[in-house]
Amino acid sequence: MTKKTGAFLILIAALILLILNVSHLDFSDIKKGPVTGIVSNILLILAMIINIRDMNRKV
Repeated sequence: MTKKTGAFLILIAALILLILNVSHLDFSDIKKGPVTGIVSNILLILAMIINIRDMNRKV
């Protein structure tokens, strides 16, 4: 498995976890929901996008 494949797998996993966290979010009481999980997944997705773009530029 190459670095690029690993980055894509992490990106897909982060997207799936983000969807799960948003589905468990309670909009009537935001403090009870997984807000930190959503923020961390968004940061992970952004990091993987930047990482993949950087790998494409080096090739």
